[in-house]
Amino acid sequence: MPRRKEKGPWFWRSAIALMLTSVFGLFAAAAMNQPPATDSETNCRLDRQDPSHTIVLVDQSDPFNATDVAWVRALLEDEARALPKYGRLTLSVPNAASSYDPVTVWTGCSPGSAAAANPIFQNPKMIEQAWQAKFHTPLMAGAEAVLIDNVAPSSPLMEAMFTLGDRPDFQENVPVRRLILVSDLMQHSREFSMYKTGTDWEAFGGSPLMDMRPGLDGVTVVSRVVPRQEYALPLGAVKAFWQRWFEGTGAVYGSVT
Repeated sequence: MPRRKEKGPWFWRSAIALMLTSVFGLFAAAAMNQPPATDSETNCRLDRQDPSHTIVLVDQSDPFNATDVAWVRALLEDEARALPKYGRLTLSVPNAASSYDPVTVWTGCSPGSAAAANPIFQNPKMIEQAWQAKFHTPLMAGAEAVLIDNVAPSSPLMEAMFTLGDRPDFQENVPVRRLILVSDLMQHSREFSMYKTGTDWEAFGGSPLMDMRPGLDGVTVVSRVVPRQEYALPLGAVKAFWQRWFEGTGAVYGSVT
């Protein structure tokens, strides 16, 4: 009977090399999936490397009816779902008592959605549960606080955006920045009020706000116009005013009725 040929040294060397490569690959994959350190309250990265930041500024100058509340909730849901893992969302309202101090109702970062979960290293069901508990539920609780039975005596929209544009977590180092303005777009404050001067650009030029520019260069701005029974000014003129103002800030602006 012929003797079976024994495997040579090259075979064992190749086998060992393949095994080491596989082990190294598994360790490398695991290391790449190690999450960064995060804040226990906001779930945001401690190294402040937010991949995106969406600010939703809700104007409370007029009451929200049940239909308004429903579509604002849906808007927040869509924005929250669209965030990448560790993307930040901030819910803010103008401050009638102190125009340049908008109130941060809630801010936090997404722990990641189940749709983006890696099934090899993550459990999609657990990811969804974490998203609901740490992100969605507190966000919607904050929304309830500002949408239900809250009416502000003025709308210092520009002043609020000046301050929001200066937030340290909303600067150019954040790859994707969005500002969602939920409002009837009627700027109304001591420094400039559309109820007094309308949308006349020359009248605006005489206000101290004319020479101020918020840090919105490169920011995508979308206004969601709150429907009213009757608008104080032609809505087209109001939108055109804001289009001109945002273009002057360097923002990319779009209005959605």
